[in-house]
Amino acid sequence: MTRLDAQEGPTPAADAAAQWFVRLQDDAASADDWLAFEAWLASAPEHAAAYERLEHLWLELDEAAGPIAAALDAPVSLDARRVRRQARPLVSRRAWAIGGAALAAGLAVAVVAPGLWPGAPITSYATAPGQTRDLTLADGTHVWLNASSRIDVSFPRHERRVAMEDGEAVFDVTHDPARPFLISAGQREVRVVGTQFNLRQRDGAFALTVSRGVVEVRPRGVPDAAPTRVAAGQRLTHRAGTPAVLTTTAPDAAFAWMNGQLVYADAPLSEVAADLSRSLGVPVRPADPATGRIRFTGVLALDDKAAVLRRLEAFAGVRADHGAAGVVLRRADPAS
Repeated sequence: MTRLDAQEGPTPAADAAAQWFVRLQDDAASADDWLAFEAWLASAPEHAAAYERLEHLWLELDEAAGPIAAALDAPVSLDARRVRRQARPLVSRRAWAIGGAALAAGLAVAVVAPGLWPGAPITSYATAPGQTRDLTLADGTHVWLNASSRIDVSFPRHERRVAMEDGEAVFDVTHDPARPFLISAGQREVRVVGTQFNLRQRDGAFALTVSRGVVEVRPRGVPDAAPTRVAAGQRLTHRAGTPAVLTTTAPDAAFAWMNGQLVYADAPLSEVAADLSRSLGVPVRPADPATGRIRFTGVLALDDKAAVLRRLEAFAGVRADHGAAGVVLRRADPAS
């Protein structure tokens, strides 16, 4: 028996990993597909290991795409081609299929997007109070920035990086499994390949709501930590010094600001006031800590500044006093 004959074929886990890899790169992949993939990953340790090995293979082939492309463009004599063909090692049909697909994708990236990598410059995008912004990043990722938000974007060779220390944004991330999309926000790091989610990092509070796909979240600066996976219809919240909480939610509430609405469920009035300050471009604050602790549930439409404050007065039982320094929210006088 030859050494080649003695080689083992792909394991069932490796075979399934390859099928999942191809399936999830399709833009038609649904939330159910991602949930099924997460269930498969969690069902056996060898599944996650096999998928990680496949991702590493993709990265290695992507790194080799440039030199291979140069070699393909170089003139080669017929005799040299014969020698190379005779010396070519035998590989399995499966390895060739996976490697060829990854190499083709890598070569396409090298041709259409070489300007994304050299030097990895940082580009900053920001919005002022009362302003939102709709932008498209160099990789095709679509970002909607809420008011008073800032992101710093850098695209090194093997990844796409965003830092958001204070802000809120909706990300619709372009598929590129060879270059994961990483967002640093407070004490958390978000890792995605291609999905849509709303990310909020305000006053030390982190909130991530996913509307499509699956997002991984780890403690910032701890790349080996086991990730928390947040799927479509789920929300992960975290505040410094407390455990992260994963809940089921209707994503529409988190995305409502894109349609000029603020949606709250038992939120403190201090949070509502801070959001109104950013969205209206006028300072809004509670008169005292006790007023800031008033709980508010409701929808505020940002169609008109005066109308928004009148609705808040009616719904929250407060009075909005206007002054040169902004708006102060006070408890309404029951007798008035």
